[in-house]
Amino acid sequence: MSEVIPEFSQNANNMRKSVIRELLKLTQQPNIISFAGGLPAPETFPVHDLEEATQQVYKKSAVAALQYGATEGENPLKAELIKYERSRGIQVEKGNLLITSASQQALDMMPKIFLDPGDCVLAERPTYLGAIQAIQSYQGKIIGIPSSADNDGFDMVEMGKRYERAKAYGEKVKYIYVIPDFQNPSGICWSLEKRKALLDFAYREKLFVVEDAPYREIRFMGESIPSIYELDQKGKNEGNVICLKTFSKILAPGTRVGWILAREDIIQKLVIAKQAIDLCTSPFMQYVIAEYLSMGKLDALIQATRDNYREKRNFMLKMLDKYMPKRFDLTWTKPEGGLFLWISLPHYIDTEKMFYRAVEKNVAYVIGSAFYFDEAELNCMRINFSYSSFEQIEEGVKRLASVIQDEIDAHESGPRGQTCPEGIC
Repeated sequence: MSEVIPEFSQNANNMRKSVIRELLKLTQQPNIISFAGGLPAPETFPVHDLEEATQQVYKKSAVAALQYGATEGENPLKAELIKYERSRGIQVEKGNLLITSASQQALDMMPKIFLDPGDCVLAERPTYLGAIQAIQSYQGKIIGIPSSADNDGFDMVEMGKRYERAKAYGEKVKYIYVIPDFQNPSGICWSLEKRKALLDFAYREKLFVVEDAPYREIRFMGESIPSIYELDQKGKNEGNVICLKTFSKILAPGTRVGWILAREDIIQKLVIAKQAIDLCTSPFMQYVIAEYLSMGKLDALIQATRDNYREKRNFMLKMLDKYMPKRFDLTWTKPEGGLFLWISLPHYIDTEKMFYRAVEKNVAYVIGSAFYFDEAELNCMRINFSYSSFEQIEEGVKRLASVIQDEIDAHESGPRGQTCPEGIC
């Protein structure tokens, strides 16, 4: 818990450092194989195409690109995004679209416009740390909803119980936050049935759904499932779904550009919130991305990224099967997209304590407790498969398996595993 400094506001005192960012400082040595960061594969970055797009911006739109821009976003990029979304079955007009400084800014603006201190958000447990930080920094509270036994979305019965309990205690629930496609950190994907059930629940209870979709396009196995935003649009069309997207995972994270899809009155309130944050997202980068999109190369890039990640995911699963201790209480998810998988270890292993021993063996991961906002589960970790090379994946999994086996051996050789002297046990 951070020290409370009376000169700071309640919001400032409620802010917490990112556990991930702090631990990542320990992984910067060149000999460490890190599965910790949520880093896209650098070989997927379209360096030469972005260079060409940048040159075209200087030739055609340099003055506009280097000037202040509109808070709502630059028209060339908005026009390209409208075409992009419509090609995927989403009907979007300019008034339904806001350009953001990647999706983390969008996550910060959600509690800013919806939550008063003490208001609640329903969210998966575990869930994305950046969303937790944003909600808590505005003195919001999170009601955790566990996944179903099938790992296909919320346990809807449990969600109903926890929601009713919150109402009975006078809590105000303002919105539901979900990552239905290849969730960070678990990698699970919501079924169509669970998406529809969540939307029906939101309709019935008059709640907004914030659908965080940074990984949606990175499906490399299985059939695509409609987004919750699309289900609403093609269903009752009540406009209670707000969809957050980003170029960080489908183009390059250094662009720091994302977008929000929402009904027009919500967009207008978000515009006012954004004006107080940064006036506008970088016009220069918006023009570069718009130029890149006009080249018609994004779909091919996304497909190449999917192919890359499918191979790395399959290889990591193969290495986990090869090197990890064979136990019923050591399991991992098998995602059909995204960048991560989630490993659950025997209950007595604390991955935060184990992290430092892993770093000593030159391998790193993200501790599972970082993704909880309530009573954390300590025996889990998040593993990234997109960034490392195949050679690093094999060696890193081998090192990690060795660390885990050491933890198991230490436990089993402890008091319960020792032979007691005669006459004592």
